[in-house]
Amino acid sequence: MILSLILNSYKNQFTTMKNVNFLQKIVFTGLFIILLSACGKSNSGTAKDAASAFIGATENIVAFGNTDLKGILTKSDYANVPKLGKLLSSEFTTLEKVIDFKSPVYYAIEGPIDSDGNPAATYAFITLHDQDKFIAEMTGRGFDINQKGDLHYSEDGDFAIGIKGKIAIVVVQRADYEAESLLVSVFEKAESDLTGGATDEILAETGDLVFGMNVASLYNTSNTDLSNLSAEKQKSLKELVKDSYIQTVVKFENGAAIIETKNIFSDQLKQKMFFNSDQGAPLIAKLGKGNARAGFSMNIDMVKLQALVDEYSPEAISELARSMGGTAQFALATTGSDMSKIFSGKLGVVMLGDLGGNGAMVPDFNLFLGLQPKGRDIGEMAKEMMSFGMDEVLLDNDGLSMFSNSVNVSKQGGLKLPKGCENFAKSGVNAFLNLDGVNFDDLDLEGEANVIRVIQYITFEYNNDGGRIYIKAKEGKENILKQAMEVLVDELETEINNMAI
Repeated sequence: MILSLILNSYKNQFTTMKNVNFLQKIVFTGLFIILLSACGKSNSGTAKDAASAFIGATENIVAFGNTDLKGILTKSDYANVPKLGKLLSSEFTTLEKVIDFKSPVYYAIEGPIDSDGNPAATYAFITLHDQDKFIAEMTGRGFDINQKGDLHYSEDGDFAIGIKGKIAIVVVQRADYEAESLLVSVFEKAESDLTGGATDEILAETGDLVFGMNVASLYNTSNTDLSNLSAEKQKSLKELVKDSYIQTVVKFENGAAIIETKNIFSDQLKQKMFFNSDQGAPLIAKLGKGNARAGFSMNIDMVKLQALVDEYSPEAISELARSMGGTAQFALATTGSDMSKIFSGKLGVVMLGDLGGNGAMVPDFNLFLGLQPKGRDIGEMAKEMMSFGMDEVLLDNDGLSMFSNSVNVSKQGGLKLPKGCENFAKSGVNAFLNLDGVNFDDLDLEGEANVIRVIQYITFEYNNDGGRIYIKAKEGKENILKQAMEVLVDELETEINNMAI
């Protein structure tokens, strides 16, 4: 009725009733689309929607995401692993008949996390081809299947599973539970409306492994020194991290593994982020010269960091000063414990060296610590202390430079970065490690540590929006998981030969 009144008020502006009817159809269609969008949180019954609904209805979910199990296994070329590959291939073929591995497995992790890193509970949401065939497969594997209405369920120690239609939900829980009531409750939550927002965006991401962390839930379930803050500060901190998430996507590709994080933060938290970026990388000019094999750099907005520390952890400054000694305590005392008046926020260190014929080297180090004018006392103290272990220690208006070998001192730069590591010192935090040509035979590596043999270099970068880890394999044509598996097979060969297969 209101819509008709609005349209009729403009009736004289149109030459015919046909124009008015046309406008009515346009407006009605627009409103219909808006209504559909507003109602887009209904649950369609997929494993992804079940995970979304459950997360939204469960208070302490600290992490969630999805994983492409079939993709990971295929990329690892598991089928060609001697003996073990035959066993896994047969098992996976059997499970593929009842589980739809073309769909990712979705998961949710409930806090709190204990001191050993164990969550209160873990949930997995699996897509089935057929409920009855899946139940028959479980029965054949020795599981006792119970039924409550249209819910079928089973339990075994801290493991419980519920099946309804084409969805199976697995629960692994440390605390005592009653399987029927637990799984009835889990499915009720999984059948409610979708969470929406960042949760659904993260669940919809594609990759070999997708991991989303709810910053607010992690804070609410963690036992840290932040719990000692005043009630007012704790309330402020909760508002700060509300609706904030960190998304991580892992992809295994031919020749590389890529781990990318994305900060999905509240506007309030975004404003407090304190990383600087500079594509010119002026810090490199402060790091002397030489062939860099590894490096770490940091570019911090010290004013923002200081404000954050003052607000939520002022005692951290005093602890830092005590750890650095009397001169540091005096310097911080004279600046009102303001680190931004002492440190510029720029820090860089590189390990240098040329490999010998046997793939070994004696490393050298160049280091720079940026200081403000009022930080000169700390610089003088550090210069005196480090002069006993470094060939050359220099203090200028920008900060403190240290060199383990004076041959690497250079005010004109000349630092050579390895191929693929050219972004060093451009983000808030950067790091790299170049392993090309390194001889690992003398390092006494054991087990999975030998995977390092397939890596050419690793780079890391992080800024206010997120970060990226890039792991480059020595061989570019094969998937990095397959290369890693080939190394592990040699290590596992003895154990595999002893298996009764």
